[in-house]
Amino acid sequence: MNYTLNLYHPIPIIFKKRRQPSLHPPAFGGHLGILTIFWVINLIFFSVLSIFYIFQVGTLTQKIYLIKDYEKRLEKLSKENEVLEINLSKSDSLNNVENYLLSENFVRANPGQVKYIRILEGTVVTNK
Repeated sequence: MNYTLNLYHPIPIIFKKRRQPSLHPPAFGGHLGILTIFWVINLIFFSVLSIFYIFQVGTLTQKIYLIKDYEKRLEKLSKENEVLEINLSKSDSLNNVENYLLSENFVRANPGQVKYIRILEGTVVTNK
């Protein structure tokens, strides 16, 4: 006698064979995991930001050197400007004094015409 019990399940249960886990992620042609895509995007983003950072540091360094050169040039020109202003004021003020004296009818004195008053040491003058 053969005693068998046959049970029929309404939903078939299929067991799939499990794959061995691989140390290497699948290639781009195959199935990409969400973490692989995430890390690839992060790597690309980091690379682009690094390249922009390098270019910005280069341009910043260049501009700093230009600013230093311009400051030196500005200082040199400021000193030249001060010298020119002093020379102009000296020449201009002497011309103005001479023109003022001529317009007020002053006469130039000869060295022989100048007479000095001599005051003795012991005399004191008082006004009463």
